[in-house]
Amino acid sequence: MRSSLKIIFYILSLLPYHSLGQEKDSCKCLKNLEEIVKDIEANYPGYPTKTDRGANSAYIDRKRQSIVQASNAIDREQCFYIIAHYLDFFKDNHIIFTDTKTTARAWLKDLSANKDRELNNDPLLGVWRKDDGSLSVEIIKMEPNIYRGIISEVKGSKSDLLKIHFTLIGNSEKFRIRKHGSWLTTDLLRGRLINNIIVEPEGLWYRSNPGEELKSHSINVLERNDHFRYTLLDDSSYYIGIPAFEMNETKFDSIVVNHLITEIMKNQIKHLIIDLRNNVGGNSSFLSLLRLTFDRSFALPGDFVYASPSMIERYEKKAKEGSQRHIKMLPRLKAQLGGFLQRDSLRVDLKEKLHYPKRISIIVNDNGASSTEYFLILAKQSTKVKIFGRNTAGTLDYSELFSPEDLPCSDYRYIRPTTKSFYADDAPIDNIGIKPDVDLSAYPENEWVEIVRGGIDSRLIY
Repeated sequence: MRSSLKIIFYILSLLPYHSLGQEKDSCKCLKNLEEIVKDIEANYPGYPTKTDRGANSAYIDRKRQSIVQASNAIDREQCFYIIAHYLDFFKDNHIIFTDTKTTARAWLKDLSANKDRELNNDPLLGVWRKDDGSLSVEIIKMEPNIYRGIISEVKGSKSDLLKIHFTLIGNSEKFRIRKHGSWLTTDLLRGRLINNIIVEPEGLWYRSNPGEELKSHSINVLERNDHFRYTLLDDSSYYIGIPAFEMNETKFDSIVVNHLITEIMKNQIKHLIIDLRNNVGGNSSFLSLLRLTFDRSFALPGDFVYASPSMIERYEKKAKEGSQRHIKMLPRLKAQLGGFLQRDSLRVDLKEKLHYPKRISIIVNDNGASSTEYFLILAKQSTKVKIFGRNTAGTLDYSELFSPEDLPCSDYRYIRPTTKSFYADDAPIDNIGIKPDVDLSAYPENEWVEIVRGGIDSRLIY
């Protein structure tokens, strides 16, 4: 009997976690999808417009299809893609769904997929080598707009050969990137192909020949915006790199006041470069940068609070805690159930005008999103500011995210916006982005700082 139990436990140990865990913690796919649908239809501020309040036939079909698929889901990974497909209807990067216990399967390479190499001249296909010399992948096309990067060589190891390193969703001009060693999430970053170089947030990939020895390229510290840093570049230029707005607001403001402004004024810096490449947003610490950028007072219309059941509940809680802002708005919010209530205008008053810097260059790419984009809207009010790079991601029409919403499955993280931006109806930017003053799309991102500094193509500078 004991030996039989050992065999049973051994067989169970071979089963994937997400198959065993389908029932655990109420993680049935249909149950969680239904909770998300209920929340979207009651509390997502974009729902009334994007679905004609549920009457849109395309939405009805998408929801019905998703419910049928969820009722037949066989494992957690399949469930994730079903829920992600439902949420994709809204095309809102601020609706984020993540499974914190499941990663995409590392399928072995399907050699039959190589047929696409002979059938077309798709520039993404072939062998690519990472700029740090750590590994190479062969990109194959599985289906239209779906590519797999299969590990073909790893420096000093053979353990991960033939595993999928990433999936690219899109085409050579623009694609989303799913890394197969990470949690399954809808929050995917973007990359592109330019001048025979694949550009993605973690670095560059260079085309390689099969069997070619792995070697690294020299990487200048300014080629990537991967750590918060600030430094004097030369007598007239100062650089600030911010890969995410995630620092404590008070701490960041202290750095701006006691270090950045002090150094810039002391050295009479004429040109400030603010590097926001791949900065997907975060908290409101970006407001401290306005001390450096704005040169005149201005005001912007207030955003619209969606009078949803969950938002009213939140305002009731805050009102009980004594928040005067919430106490003031709560009666009007209740009176507008299912509608929108506009907040007061945002006014920024100039108390002290800095004589330096004289001009400010902000660098962004198509991963710049959320609070990064809001900062750009504010910074553009200054006559000193010029934006360089590519259109941002376009993730701001519906915003103000709070803690993840409760779902039956504790492993799932689901968040959605609660407000509508003042421009969303007349001039939306979701999936369009904020257009730069100077488009640098013709250059790979690793050259952008030197371009803006004036070291590569001075024709692009002011």
